[in-house]
Amino acid sequence: MHAEDAPQSLGRQLAQGCALLGLLGLLTLGQARLFERLLYTDAAQYGFVLQNIDGVRNGRPVSKSWQQRFLGPALVVALDPLSHDRLRSLRWAGTLCAAAANLCLFALCRARGLPARAALTHVAWFALAHLLFTYKLEYPWDWLDILLMLGFGYGFGRGYTLARLWPLLPLGVLNHETILYAPLYQLLWAAQAPRSLARAASALGWLIACALAIYLLRAHYYLGPPDWPGQVLERPAPLLENHLHVVHNLKQWLWHDLREGREFISLSLTAAVIYLAALLRDPSQRTAAAWSLCVLASVICFGYVNETRHYLLLIAFWFAYRVGSPQRGGASHGMR
Repeated sequence: MHAEDAPQSLGRQLAQGCALLGLLGLLTLGQARLFERLLYTDAAQYGFVLQNIDGVRNGRPVSKSWQQRFLGPALVVALDPLSHDRLRSLRWAGTLCAAAANLCLFALCRARGLPARAALTHVAWFALAHLLFTYKLEYPWDWLDILLMLGFGYGFGRGYTLARLWPLLPLGVLNHETILYAPLYQLLWAAQAPRSLARAASALGWLIACALAIYLLRAHYYLGPPDWPGQVLERPAPLLENHLHVVHNLKQWLWHDLREGREFISLSLTAAVIYLAALLRDPSQRTAAAWSLCVLASVICFGYVNETRHYLLLIAFWFAYRVGSPQRGGASHGMR
């Protein structure tokens, strides 16, 4: 390369980088525009989110199982000095998290050697999947779950153990009890890998440590249920402090959704279960498939199958997992 070509080459790279960032920004703004219509038109729904942001901070969320979810509310409240309005802070937090997720996934794609156009396409499909499964309300911890699962999905696809991904664990403990899915993944991997007793013990140790931290945070900060007029609170399961909805969810999934105009939810969940069950026959995909089925089972047990926001972390996991896997197609290696 001639000396005079170097500034031109640098300028071209800067222009390409700015163009890529501009396209990612445009995609995120498009998402934010649609989120305005999907998440912020029903005052009762976003009002409930805002109430629970304050509830977590004040020790009186709608459920004790929400008490340790400090990270998302802290992000929203941190924007208050700029927004001067809590609802605007919530909207901005959602847009910032969407932008961070898009940028993170794009960076992971580029790090694995995907051309810029292919990486942008991957991010666009990811954004579309989020929109398809957007519920009528989303909590800030749902958005942070997406970011955390992008990290775990990529790391597990690359074959990393929790020893390399451990900084995500304390963040997850302060965000949502879904962080327990991370050590569960390594435990499932160890269960099918030869001579992996040490890895199994490590995963079990992380699982117990995270669960204990969540339990202690809830016990320390929870003051009692909120005093909301007309609010009917569910009775939680003993010890777990989450609520059980197994029978209700099975009825919704297998019967009511098909009769009441929610076929997309029922058929999507059915297709996912069938696809993941088929993946169990592939040794390179078995751990991820079994783990994903466990996640869906936990939604059936403790969540609501019709609250499609519960599936966002699985979507994030699989998009990043596919990027991290060898040949971006399937993990055929052990953890390291």
